[in-house]
Amino acid sequence: MTILWALALVLVAGFINGSFATPAKYMHRWKEENVWFVFSFWGFLILPWISILIMAPKTFDALGALPTGTVVAMIAGGAAFGLGQIAFATSFRYVGIGLAFVINISMGTAGSALIPILWHKGVMGTTYSYLQLTGVLFFVTAVILGALAATARDRHRKELGGQALSGEAEGPRRITPGRAALGVVLAVLAGVGSMAQGVTYIWVNPTVSKIATHQFGIGSLAGSTIAWVIIFTIAWVPYMLYFLLKNLQKESFSHLLAPKTVGYWLLTILMGVGFWGSLIFFSEASNVIGGDLAPTIAWPMFMVFIILTSNFWGWKSGEWHHAGSTASTRVFVSLALFVVAIVVFSYSSKFEPTNPATPEDHYHDVHFEHIQHDQYPTYEMKKGEPAE
Repeated sequence: MTILWALALVLVAGFINGSFATPAKYMHRWKEENVWFVFSFWGFLILPWISILIMAPKTFDALGALPTGTVVAMIAGGAAFGLGQIAFATSFRYVGIGLAFVINISMGTAGSALIPILWHKGVMGTTYSYLQLTGVLFFVTAVILGALAATARDRHRKELGGQALSGEAEGPRRITPGRAALGVVLAVLAGVGSMAQGVTYIWVNPTVSKIATHQFGIGSLAGSTIAWVIIFTIAWVPYMLYFLLKNLQKESFSHLLAPKTVGYWLLTILMGVGFWGSLIFFSEASNVIGGDLAPTIAWPMFMVFIILTSNFWGWKSGEWHHAGSTASTRVFVSLALFVVAIVVFSYSSKFEPTNPATPEDHYHDVHFEHIQHDQYPTYEMKKGEPAE
């Protein structure tokens, strides 16, 4: 029953994350820069802070106790993530939501899969490392096939004379033909940003969560979410500024108050819920599973549901109408390879070495012990104060 509940949480997480950008295709009275500018406030700033302050009112106390190096790392990782998300949002115009999601997520996942091999001593040469590298190979192959599918789609549409595509949204959300290569490059840059996001979280979360839970009595889920909030907040700055400039350059702000657009504001909130909220569901699923089962089940299933959901919406909205049989075959094979890669990553976790030595572990332990004993009393020493 516990596993079923965790899988249900992962399914919800993957579905809402894979669906978050879909409403943008139906805001025809807003320009592209309007959509992403308003969305940035909800997805990167407002919803993360509302959720963390509800879960952990002492968040600012915990942040004030963080070592300088941890704060700097979150700022750098958040900035890289924000720049990557600019490329991600822009890539939708050239390759569509489905393929952009697949490239972005696959690169982020592949990069995270390589971290244990690069950081942990004694891992290279083990069965675990070979399986991880095999999974990365499947991911890279799938990315190449996805890019070739987009190219074949553009070529087939040109052969049809560039006719209007039935079922595809008009206006700024329509895919621009002939720019698939640019779209793939942007999606790859987004993937690099996603890798920076993941690496940053893996580096700082041990320190942040230990300080939050041990010194301030913050729950484990909230403690593991604080780093995400800071990373997203920093990412919001370049992301928001980019689309602010786009609105100013194109004089698009007037569209925000256009007739019959009140519902668009609600749709941007819905997009923010999907973008940010999926992390809450995923984190809770990992806590429910606990231990080694979390990366074995939760993460691969999360990726599967995101990829399948985003591509479902892409097909439903007409991104692959009149794509031709070659493009359709390539994209289906690409999706199949992503699923195979996820299975390989899941299976590899069974062979992961137990407690491999890492310089990062020593860093976190030394800094935490120094902070705990020399600067701040532990939370347990504060009598008569209830845990959050």
